[in-house]
Amino acid sequence: MGSGQHEVQLYGIAVLVVVGVLWNTFNLITTMFQQWKAGGVQTVGLIISTISLGNVFLHLSTFGIVVTMWRGVLCWDDLPMFFCAMLYVWLSSSYLSFWSIAWLSVLYCVKVVNFTSELFAKIKTNISPIINVALAVTFLNSCVMFSPFLSLNYRNESYVTPVTKNTTCVIKTPLFPTWINMNLYVLVFICYLAPLPVMVMVPSSIRLVVHLCKHTLEMRKNKTDVQSADSYLLVCKLTVALVGVYITTLTIISLFYLSKLYGSDISINSLLLGYSFYCIASGVLLTISNKNLREKLGALFCGTKAAKGENCARDV
Repeated sequence: MGSGQHEVQLYGIAVLVVVGVLWNTFNLITTMFQQWKAGGVQTVGLIISTISLGNVFLHLSTFGIVVTMWRGVLCWDDLPMFFCAMLYVWLSSSYLSFWSIAWLSVLYCVKVVNFTSELFAKIKTNISPIINVALAVTFLNSCVMFSPFLSLNYRNESYVTPVTKNTTCVIKTPLFPTWINMNLYVLVFICYLAPLPVMVMVPSSIRLVVHLCKHTLEMRKNKTDVQSADSYLLVCKLTVALVGVYITTLTIISLFYLSKLYGSDISINSLLLGYSFYCIASGVLLTISNKNLREKLGALFCGTKAAKGENCARDV
């Protein structure tokens, strides 16, 4: 692929990055301001904040990694510290965002579904403090688990691969310090990024869907409080949609690495497109699912229309 075509692709993807970062920044600032006005911490708002914060850093770090890879950072004589830092932020923000979606799914499931067990009844009563603690532990884990990436460095291992038809590039393999068992460490953090969140999300989402669909059908049959039923069903759909966005992103990333494993020349831009889809889609779903965010976004657009002299009253 020519250099000019590559740059055009990067500029196009940069537009997606700007959209994703601005959208998630809006969610983050609006939610934090609401928390500050309320004078306390609300669990749903805290989860939205952590997802949005993770998405902002995830989107920016992914774009930074793609750009530096395109510039041939692995061909340099020394591995720059800023590249290690971007890898650290990339993985930490992925971990924070993915697990926050898992905790959101658990929160809605426990709040909505009725349990007969006394233990689950106690958990239901204290679910907000439990999720708050889980989020704090998740944040600390995201900071600690990927710290070895800051110690990545070159050793003697290297291989030669052609960059263009006329030049070659010696790509050195960055490795962890010798005291780290690389295979075990990689296995552990991959499990924390993919299988474990899925094991939390999928059962809670399925349980949520079954209960809310049954509850909605009963309410519609009895013709009572249909509006409330529709509201519950909306929360259900959006929660499941968030899980679907996460699983779709994992599929895109897995296909990218599998294709690389079998020698395909698929562009690294496809990896960035996968994360762009995740950050934008999850940000939009969070906005739709939260009444305060919807109202603020509507007011923002209405303010823009008003500045242009348009009537916005019918849109509010």
